[in-house]
Amino acid sequence: MVARLKAAGLPESDLHLIVPPGHEKEGGLVAVYPGRDPKLKAILLLAHIDVVEAKREDWTRDPFTLVEENGSFYARGAMDDKAEAAIWTDLLIRYHSENYRPRRTLKVALTCGEEGAPFNLAKWLTENRRDLVDAEFALNEGAWGELDANGNRVSHNVEAGESFHRTTGSR
Repeated sequence: MVARLKAAGLPESDLHLIVPPGHEKEGGLVAVYPGRDPKLKAILLLAHIDVVEAKREDWTRDPFTLVEENGSFYARGAMDDKAEAAIWTDLLIRYHSENYRPRRTLKVALTCGEEGAPFNLAKWLTENRRDLVDAEFALNEGAWGELDANGNRVSHNVEAGESFHRTTGSR
């Protein structure tokens, strides 16, 4: 993601690769895209980029090989939060390429530890680099939906506040 953002021309000074000491395999990225009004608090766009451990013998298909069957993708982490991470990154690239500046600063935090790992980068950021993630509000995963075979919405479930509560320990 850092390479893509740099290649798109975002300044390196706004890209913060976070690798806390002792957690070299559990880092992440915070990208800051300045808004037009510095008096307004930022919007935090949060996505996790880690996946749970997988044992080949526990899977019907090889979890380390992306397989498409009947219009669905199967692989370790294929259906988790990678799409949201890609969308947030693409958003910054598109805004930059169009010279668009939203009113509020956007902060994209791509973190690890969401899957119950012993280290949670979102929690670490709130405790050690609050400046990078401090915001008026955050958008995160937590919704789910289902379409029928004709593409009609069957359900749209929204989960509000759970991930933030779990990350910060506050309500």
